[in-house]
Parts: sequence; structure tokens; C-alpha cells
Amino acid sequence: MPTPIKNTALLGFTALFAVTNLAYAQEAGDTIGGINSDKRPPIIEPTNQPKPVKVAKIDTEKFELGAFIGLLNIEDFNTNPVLGISFSYHYKPNILAQINHGRSTASHASFEENSGLNFLASSDYDFTYTELLAGYRVLRGRSFMGKNVKLDSDIYLLAGLSQNSFADNSKIGYSFGASYRTVLTDTITVNIDFKDHIFNREFIGDGKTTHNTELTIGLNILF
Repeated sequence: MPTPIKNTALLGFTALFAVTNLAYAQEAGDTIGGINSDKRPPIIEPTNQPKPVKVAKIDTEKFELGAFIGLLNIEDFNTNPVLGISFSYHYKPNILAQINHGRSTASHASFEENSGLNFLASSDYDFTYTELLAGYRVLRGRSFMGKNVKLDSDIYLLAGLSQNSFADNSKIGYSFGASYRTVLTDTITVNIDFKDHIFNREFIGDGKTTHNTELTIGLNILF
């Protein structure tokens, strides 16, 4: 049976061991709740902060003046280059009005080449149009060109009236299409348009409604 002396010695040894461990823990920075607040690791802040990206966009400008080039497919004739000028007015952020004037010269139709005859005077092969269109923005977003280039872009639906001259015809018709437009800088925009010029045409005694499709790219100045 343990004696009172042995019990006293055991209790003293246990108390000394506990005091020693507590002192070591305090010296190492530990507390009963965890890591000492005075010994928290420093927070490393990044030295290179991300730079804000500046995106060109239409701010207060309401007008665009530009030129376009592309291809015009004249029904019953071939596809030929087309050139033109355009003027746009941004009535609201999602609505624009536009005037376009385009000109192309048709090559001979396949039946003319096969017969070796010209069914039109030389000036009648010129295809010209002047159109008044309204555009409504249906999509808005950004175009990415590489990792560092972001451009504000929009897609508009276009519709309006056009005055068309071709093959000794001068008729009022309709134009329908879509326009992809992007802002390169605060003063320059680019557009890619696809349109259909629809009008009634009479040719060698045959009258019909023709569809003349056009694909163009334009460069415009904002002001």
C-alpha cells in the first residue's frame, strides 16, 4: 500500500511536470485556444495589381459616316463587287436610322454568254440603290480578339425601303437584313451587313419579284 510520503512525492512530480509544460507552451507562442495572436503569419499583398480594362464604346456620339465594300448577287446575273457610302443616326441606344447608297456593275448573264448577244445597253448593267433603313438592336455583347482585346459589339435587324435601278428599271422595293457592328475605338466602328434588296423587275418581256443579296463590310467614323 502506498505510503503518505510516496503519495506526496507523486503529486509534487505531477504538478512540476504540468508547470513545465505550461511554461514551454507559453514560450512557443501557443495558448489554450490555439495560436497566439502575436505570432500570426504576415499577410502577403500582391505587388502587381490588375489594370482596369478600357473598352471603346459609343458615348455621346450619335452619327456615323462611312464607306463599305462587298459583293452583290443580282438575280439571274452573276455576283459582282459593290461599293457604297452610308450615314447612320443613333436615335436611341438600341434604335438607329440609316441611309445607304450602293453601286455595282453586273456581268453578263449566262444566257447572254451562251447566245453571244447583249440584251441590255451597256449603261443598263449598272445596278444602283438608295435605301432608307431602320435598325433595332437584338443582341449586345463583346467580341474577343486574342487574350487582351475586348470590343463592344451589337447585332441589329434592318428593314426599310429602297430605290433600285437596273436593266432599264427604276423601282421602289424593300430591303431586309442584319448588321453586326463593333466599336474599334471611340471614333471608329466596323460593320458587317447582310441584306436582301427585293423589287419587281421587268426584263425581256418577263416581270417578276427579284431577290438581290448583298454582303458588305464597312468602316465608319463616329461624331
